[in-house]
Formats: sequence, structure tokens, C-alpha cells
Amino acid sequence: MGPAQAPQWNLPELLHDIPARMAFGCPLAPYTSLRVGGPVDALIQIDNLEMLRQVLAIANRHEIPLSVLGGGSNMLIRDAGIRGIILLMRGAFRSYDLQPNADGETAVVKVGAGYSLSRLAMQVGRCGWSGLEFAYGIPGTIGGAMVMNAGTSLGDMSGTLVAARMLCRDGNVYNLPASALGLRYRSSSYPPGAILLETTLRLQRGDASVVNSTMRGAYKRRRQTQPLTLPSAGSTFTNPHGRAAGYLIERLGLKGTRIGGAQVSLVHANFIINVARATAADVETLIAYIRDRVQEAYDISLTREVRIVGEKG
Repeated sequence: MGPAQAPQWNLPELLHDIPARMAFGCPLAPYTSLRVGGPVDALIQIDNLEMLRQVLAIANRHEIPLSVLGGGSNMLIRDAGIRGIILLMRGAFRSYDLQPNADGETAVVKVGAGYSLSRLAMQVGRCGWSGLEFAYGIPGTIGGAMVMNAGTSLGDMSGTLVAARMLCRDGNVYNLPASALGLRYRSSSYPPGAILLETTLRLQRGDASVVNSTMRGAYKRRRQTQPLTLPSAGSTFTNPHGRAAGYLIERLGLKGTRIGGAQVSLVHANFIINVARATAADVETLIAYIRDRVQEAYDISLTREVRIVGEKG
């Protein structure tokens, strides 16, 4: 059962005239890589800008919280779910267009916020374009990767991002250069409430065999060192300066530590996996426990990479 509707919201009625696929009070667990998450008042599949503007206008008029769910990685949705409206960017937001420049050595690719980051890396790599090798195997969408400045040891989004196109809460579309987005280690500074629509990336001509070999090698190493076959939200904590969070956690003997259905991975200590129908509360409690142990042992305050959203049960 979904969360009780606030008295001023009757979302089925308010959204009745919008020609979009939507569901009310549905659980969000199936939409997250951790397979954890309570219900949302309204989940709407958005296929184009006009539809998005219609939903935004209703949300603004009735002061309804509005947010976007990409691939659901790097996210923990609490058990009581999320109030308001969650958007899934589909349709026109799941396309890309690559245009080589006149020099033949560089190209720009415009890609919708709902497109798979890993899939894009694979597709441009097969065509001999370099710049997204780091992204192969990273779960989630372009939109989420832009917000998190997603990356690996091979690089991150800041190294290829040229500009971002977004719809702001005032209903207008803005194009901002990468220099205005505050990109930094696993974070950024987009305008509050902005909904990412599309990004422009810069690529370089490369040897397709070399590009693909680099991607396959990096992904193979990730499969050997990370629990990619089990439900997780990716890296739990960012690496503190000069240290690896996973190493600090492993040194404390915390691999395998379990609270409810949530467990510190035996493969990589900076991953929490869902081993037995974990609740969000299980995961959040385990995160707090790890952070406290590291603080006590090393006087280091770990910063969460996983975003925690929603209401506690």
C-alpha cells in the first residue's frame, strides 16, 4: 500500500489529462540496483519535453515534490517511500546523435538523460571513438552520471562533458557549459530543481580495437574485484583524501558484517549487498555502523557516495 495522500493532492485527478504511463503507490525497489525502496505517490514515464512541462506545471501549481529516477544506482530509497512524483525519462530522452567534426579527429555526441551510460560507451567505442572508456560497465543513465560526475580510475564525466541542457523549475530550458556545473569528485552543482534533458560530450578518434580492449580489460578487473552480480548501490563511501574507503573498512575486519538482509561484501568492503530481502533500514543502519567504526579507529569521517532519499518507516 502506498503512502497516504496529502489532503491537498489528488494525483490521479490532477494528472488525468497527461497522456503518460503512470502508476500510483507503487514500490520503487524494482527500479533500484539495490532492489530496496518503498512506494511513491506517483511514478510517471515521461517521453518528451511537452509532457515533462505539463507535469512540472502541475507540480509547481500544487507544491508537489518532483524528482527524477535514472538507473537507480548509487541510491537508497527508504522503506516509507517518497512523497510526490517520480519521473522516469524515456522516449525522446533515450536517444543519441553523434556528429564527427570537420577535422575527422573529434566528434560531439548529444545524448538524452535517460540513455544508458554503459551502452553509450560500448556503442561509440565500437565505432572507434574514445573518451568514454571509463564508463563501460557503470550502471545507470547519462542523467545520473552527470549529477554524480560518475567515473572510475580511467576518468570521469568531467573529462568529456561539454554542456548540459536542462529544464528548470521556472519552466524554461537552459544550456549550461560544463564550467558552470561545478563538477568535482562524485558530485556537481546543478541549479536546484533542474531536470536534466540532454548532454553534449566531446570524443576523440581512436583505434576501435584499442578502445574496446581497454573497456573489456577494465570491466574484467571490476568483475574480479567488485560484487557486480549481486544487488548493491555501488560504492557506499567516497574515498577520503589519499586513502581507499574499502581498504579502511576491510582492515577493521568488517567484510561479511551483516544487519538484517544487508551485508558488507566479501569481495569489496566498500560495497553493501542485498543478500536476503534487505530493508532500507537494514542498509542505512549498516552504513552508520561502518562509518562509526572507521571514525573510532582512524578519526576519519567517511562521506557517503550513496544518496539516501525518502521517508523513514
